[in-house]
Amino acid sequence: MILSARKINVILGGNSIVQNVDFRVHQGDLVGILGPSGSGKSTLLRALAGFRPAQKGKVVFQGRDLYEEFDQLKRSIGFVPQDDVVPLALKVERALGYTAELRLSDFSKEEKKGRVDGVIRTLGLAKSRKQRVSDLSGGQRKRVSVAMELIARPTLLFADEPTSGLDPALERSLMETLRKLADGGRAVVVTTHIMSSLDLLDAVCVLDAGKLCYFGPVDGMKEFFEVEDFVNIYDSLQRGSAQSWRQKFDRSGLRKDYLGG
Repeated sequence: MILSARKINVILGGNSIVQNVDFRVHQGDLVGILGPSGSGKSTLLRALAGFRPAQKGKVVFQGRDLYEEFDQLKRSIGFVPQDDVVPLALKVERALGYTAELRLSDFSKEEKKGRVDGVIRTLGLAKSRKQRVSDLSGGQRKRVSVAMELIARPTLLFADEPTSGLDPALERSLMETLRKLADGGRAVVVTTHIMSSLDLLDAVCVLDAGKLCYFGPVDGMKEFFEVEDFVNIYDSLQRGSAQSWRQKFDRSGLRKDYLGG
């Protein structure tokens, strides 16, 4: 197990946004955090990544307390925000080169170039490397954002709504790329509200009103939420309170199997 979290609580502006959430991810896993808008997905993601620590709870990364040792551990963590922060005026190759200069300051020029060439291949950006970021499609631009995080070769990658605003074909393509990254040995955690690529995930965390309503395999979701199609899960959530779904999950064997009880 590469990361585990216990009883994560995040309070913002006096409001409890995430309440007593447990979480686990293993090396090589692609884990999705799902939930309606305002359910706390992005807040939980930042808390798990250490960029906005929870007020209560503990996150253990590679056997070490992430919050207490964040300065030492952060180089092993990549975080792709929902809004791209890639400089639009630069060409893809130059933007990634600047990232390498910042994050790999002790590397040689040849080593930095090797890292840039490597992420360009990995993310399928070879044909776009000489294009300005501003001229790229939304899907390609998001790939550049992911590539920037992979420059430092993190063992754990977080991505906040990486497919937001993409058409179905681009959404699927990007999710397949994240699947390949996990298969290559990284752990990848994404927030999403899209159900069409659930088959690519190893595990799913479902939040509602900041509460953990489900954590387990994709193929167990329909039975748990009593639906025939994944797209009806959000409707099912609305038929009961977040607390009632949390209680159902706590009583199920899923908690013990996937979160250790």
